[in-house]
Amino acid sequence: MAEAGKSVVDALDQACVDLVYASQDDTASLIERMESRNAVHVLEHGEEIGLGSRSYQMVSIDG
Repeated sequence: MAEAGKSVVDALDQACVDLVYASQDDTASLIERMESRNAVHVLEHGEEIGLGSRSYQMVSIDG
C-alpha cells in the first residue's frame, strides 16, 4: 500500500501544476511564485529519487 501512496502524491502535485498552467483564470501571480520556487524541477527531482511518478490520467466524476 505504501508504494501506491507514493505514486499518487507526485502525480497529484503534477496535475495541480498542469491545471494552474492551463487555467483561464488570472493565475499569473501563482505561476510566478511556482516558478520562483522551481516547482516543476522539484517534481522532476522527486520522480528521479523514487518519490513517485508524475504520470496521471484525469478522470471526470461529473455525471
